[in-house]
Amino acid sequence: MALINPGFLRFSEFLGKAEAHGVGYQASTLKPVSLEFFYSTGDLMSYLEAQVFSPADEKIAYQSGRTDEAGRFAFTPNVPGKWRVVVKDDEGHRAEAEVDVTQEFLDGGSASEPGSAPAVEAKKAMPEGLELYIRAGLGVSLLFNIAAFVLLLKRQRKAA
Repeated sequence: MALINPGFLRFSEFLGKAEAHGVGYQASTLKPVSLEFFYSTGDLMSYLEAQVFSPADEKIAYQSGRTDEAGRFAFTPNVPGKWRVVVKDDEGHRAEAEVDVTQEFLDGGSASEPGSAPAVEAKKAMPEGLELYIRAGLGVSLLFNIAAFVLLLKRQRKAA
């Protein structure tokens, strides 16, 4: 049987009782910003890596996590300014949203008050305007070039 060191017993008298600590939670009074992410096909960007960058530090993520099943991601800003939310998949697709958070929003103004809701410019998944025409023109050009290449090959084979 091992003997207990008497010096340890005297030292332990000064330590007192060990007090454990617990954890808790409560509903937050702060308003979150919630965004939805999707592909141009209409598929949701579900369970993908998401990072939030604060206007105070654009290099280190303020928050990181994953989108939910419906492609949604929410965060609670703590300072006014332009916040960036980046969602990306393993195939190279990347969506970046800019959210302009006002002091009125942080102070808890009602959603009907001007400036109390964060300004989010929605970005459609399909190209618009000039970008659409450029992509369409490039697609048609590609088809014509493929057809010209095939015809050129056929002529060369006939000539040989």
